[in-house]
Amino acid sequence: MKKRLIFSYLMGVISFSLIAQENTVTNDAELGSRNQYVAACWSMGAVTVSNHNQTMISGDYSLRSNQVTNQSTTATWVKTPWITMEAGNISFKTRLDGNAGGNRSIVLQYIEFDAENESTGEGDVTRFDIFDFPNPVNKQTKVHEVAIAVPEELVGSTVKIMFSLVGSGGTARIGMDDFVIPGSYSADPSDNCFPKSEKADADNDGVADSEDAYPEDRYRAFDNFLPATGYGTLMFEDLWPATGDYDFNDLVVDYRLNRVTDAAGEVVEIIIELSPRAAGAGFTNGFGIEFAGLSPRKVIRVSGTKASPESIHKIDEKGLELDNEFATIIPFDKVSHFLTHPGGGALGINTDPEFRLQRPELQTIVIRLKEEGRPTDAGATKLSELGMDNFNPFLIVDQKRGVEVHLPGMKPTRHADESIFGTKEDGSTSGPNSYYRSKENGLPWAMNVPVSIPYMVNKVPITKGYTRFFEWVVSGGESYPDWYLNNGGYRNERVMLNANFQEDTIVRGGGPNRIP
Repeated sequence: MKKRLIFSYLMGVISFSLIAQENTVTNDAELGSRNQYVAACWSMGAVTVSNHNQTMISGDYSLRSNQVTNQSTTATWVKTPWITMEAGNISFKTRLDGNAGGNRSIVLQYIEFDAENESTGEGDVTRFDIFDFPNPVNKQTKVHEVAIAVPEELVGSTVKIMFSLVGSGGTARIGMDDFVIPGSYSADPSDNCFPKSEKADADNDGVADSEDAYPEDRYRAFDNFLPATGYGTLMFEDLWPATGDYDFNDLVVDYRLNRVTDAAGEVVEIIIELSPRAAGAGFTNGFGIEFAGLSPRKVIRVSGTKASPESIHKIDEKGLELDNEFATIIPFDKVSHFLTHPGGGALGINTDPEFRLQRPELQTIVIRLKEEGRPTDAGATKLSELGMDNFNPFLIVDQKRGVEVHLPGMKPTRHADESIFGTKEDGSTSGPNSYYRSKENGLPWAMNVPVSIPYMVNKVPITKGYTRFFEWVVSGGESYPDWYLNNGGYRNERVMLNANFQEDTIVRGGGPNRIP
């Protein structure tokens, strides 16, 4: 019966099945190929992995030497990967094939690391023990179980153990199997099998402190931002399904997502930073975010959202909006939680250049997916499951829950009133990926820009400020994909505003003005 594979190497770079045993490095030959072991940083000279019955010891495969007729310790050998040694016994099983021979032995040596040897890293070789097969060698087939103590001076050192197969006379071969070496696997297959770098890891999560964004928190390791740097800008038109004035300032929100992952690459939490910058609407609008593909059952809790006592939204005990297919949050049900209308006939909030602008605030929302390293019963979430394609922000128009405005091509939530689609200028019923695109030219009602940009003065169409915008839209994104940048001829800043929590100045009427 095939014996269990035990080979304590869990780097994820080898395609075969591996089972770890704590504090040992093992080799039972059951991978069936020397190349597989070489890939895992074992090495062999004049030794192969074989199922020849004359040298078989256990399972389906054992190691089999060539004819051992040389007393040199470098003629026939097996070397382990680099191992950080621990106290205990080095054990293995061995036998002869029954053929004639003068004598046969297995010499145990350790190889120190030498950083100046850029080829293998191998340094001095020191012999520390030997196993001699009984004489006469002729017709010996007995399996010997050998156990040799790790020299005290090796404990804590990173070395290779070398088994040299030596002998003289005759043709007898040696079989070996079931190696168990006390210590931890310390080779790096991605670095020519050199020893792994010894790096501080204060929280012992397997991620070096120098690479760990949370070096003292074993449940968190990496920050993963969307956008990759800085903040992006979301801009909405709230007259959907009509095009309206097309100034894209009915709600302007800067955003950044941080999908915090642990050492296993699983998302611990989503940290959402939002900064409502402007609201040029006459409506009382709200804002939602759906994470497409993320089951509500995977969410432990949500914190940081803002809701009015009379909110139209039904929120569950975890902080998610009820009755949605995917996890959906309502960061704020009214923009007035963050921006106050100045009155006096102002055209919106932070959209009228005749009125003093308010400094935008920063809202932080946390969606927790793992608690102390444990996800919900619905399972863990990989980073790849929370990309930009899963980010589905939307405007909720004038406290009417069924009226949602999403980015072009993004699907509505279950709460959307489907009877509105395809009416007026909306072309959402014309086919796949048609949601929230106009019937003519495919114009959007919402935009996601990967950097923070100025927005339009109220009632001025975005095409007047961003002169390449229309060409970008009608080309399907082929022309001027950088339409939003401040390149020559791309902007008319005299019709833009830029209230921004990150800066002290705004652009107004072509000149800078300080925010109070």
